[in-house]
Amino acid sequence: MKIKICGLRQPRELDWARELGADLVGFNFYPASPRYLAAEALEKMAAAGPGPLRAGVFVNPGWEELGALVRAAGLDLVQLHGDESPDFCRRVRSELGRPVIKAFRLGGSLGPASLAAYLGAADYFLLDGGAAPGLYGGGGRSFPWDLAAPFKALGVPFFLAGGLTPENVAAAIERVAPYGVDVASGVESAPGRKSRFKMEAFIRAARSAAGD
Repeated sequence: MKIKICGLRQPRELDWARELGADLVGFNFYPASPRYLAAEALEKMAAAGPGPLRAGVFVNPGWEELGALVRAAGLDLVQLHGDESPDFCRRVRSELGRPVIKAFRLGGSLGPASLAAYLGAADYFLLDGGAAPGLYGGGGRSFPWDLAAPFKALGVPFFLAGGLTPENVAAAIERVAPYGVDVASGVESAPGRKSRFKMEAFIRAARSAAGD
């Protein structure tokens, strides 16, 4: 079970993720997000030393901007949370040499067939809940976990996100058995501020449920 703590903004939060055994961390480069990582904070995070794999979260980025941030932040993966096309995902993989996590918001008519065009274009999927207007995730909105089960037939490993907390992550893992879980607001004391206590509780609950 892979555990991703998303929306880190302070070096100490990166230290916590490393100490607590998170597998991945996420840096958010979407300006409308309360977890947006500005340039001055990015310099501190990039200099924080080794730790979990680093994923950059982007929403419909420009190509030059994306490439510059991948290099500046030392990103290991690129997470695309907007309306990026399969061709854009392929370009990230081929020209930037980074695996792609493509996020989708479950609901409405979205089903496995809707993601078929991304087979071979994305390395991982991320299945998220809905978001407030103008946002593309990270709002702590959950969805019926049973909606995620049919996506396993696609054969693409996926992260489960949306409204996960230390209190419900075990039930989500037991119900869905995803490749990984992704949390942002569920381990915060306030928007954009991580809680070490909640991070530890989340990771412990997820590891226990997965039998790790």
